[in-house]
Amino acid sequence: MRIIPKLPVILAVLIFACTEKKPVEQEEVFVPIPPIVQEEISVSSQNCNPDSLSCTYVHIEFPEFTDSTKLALNGLIEQKIKAIVTGYFREDTIPGTLEHIAQEFIYDYEAFMVDFPTYEFGWYITANTDILSESPEFISMRIYSETFTGGAHPNSNTSYFVFDAKTNRELSIADIISDTTNFKHVVEKEFRKEKGLAKDQSLADAGFWLDDGNFQMPKNIGLTEDSVIVHFNPYEIAPYSTGTTTLKINRKELGGILNLGSANQ
Repeated sequence: MRIIPKLPVILAVLIFACTEKKPVEQEEVFVPIPPIVQEEISVSSQNCNPDSLSCTYVHIEFPEFTDSTKLALNGLIEQKIKAIVTGYFREDTIPGTLEHIAQEFIYDYEAFMVDFPTYEFGWYITANTDILSESPEFISMRIYSETFTGGAHPNSNTSYFVFDAKTNRELSIADIISDTTNFKHVVEKEFRKEKGLAKDQSLADAGFWLDDGNFQMPKNIGLTEDSVIVHFNPYEIAPYSTGTTTLKINRKELGGILNLGSANQ
C-alpha cells in the first residue's frame, strides 16, 4: 500500500525548497599597488643575530617606486646606495648588485676569520633610504649608512639627494638655488650660530678644515616641506670627534633664490 503524505508536510517541503539560499558568488576585490613599496636586503653570517657584537651582517632598506613614470628612480637609488656602501671594496672588485654586495661582504668576513680565528667582533653594513619630501616638482631623499670592518669606530655617512619629479634627473645645488653666493652666506651665518662662533671669528682657528679659512659650499642638500637641509659628514670639515653638522634653513629666509616654485608655497 502506497502511503501519501499529508498536505501540510508537502507544503513544508515546497516552502523549504523555495527559500533555500543559493551560494553567492564572491566579488573580486581590487587591491591597488601602492606607489612606493619598501624593499629590504638582509644577510648575516651563519644566520647570526645582528644584535650580537660578534655577528657580521648587511641590512639595507630602500623605497621602490611602482609608478611607471618613476621606475628610472629605482636604478638611481640603487646606484647611490652602491656608491656609499662599497667604500669597503676595491674599485675593480665591486659586485654588480646590492644582493651581490651583501653576499660578498659576508664571504670576505668568513675568509678573514679563517686567517684570524680569535677575532671577536663582527662586521656590518647598514643603509636606510628615506623619502623626506615629495611634490609634483621634486623628490628629496636621505641615505644614512654605517660600515664597520674593525678599527676604533664605524664609518657613518648621511647623503641627501633631490630629484626632478618629472624627468627623474638628480638636481644640483645650482638647479635648486639660483644665487649660490648668497646661499653660501646664509649657510655660513647659520653655521656660525649653530657652533657659537662670532661673525669675524676664524673658522680655521676654531678647528674647522676650510680652504684658507673661508666657508665652503656644502655638498649635501635636501628639502623638506618647510626647510632646506644642509649636512656635513664626519671628516668633511672637521675631525671625527666633532661629529656631524646638520643645518635646517627655513625657506622663507632664502627669499627668491630658491628655484623650485612649489617649494616656496
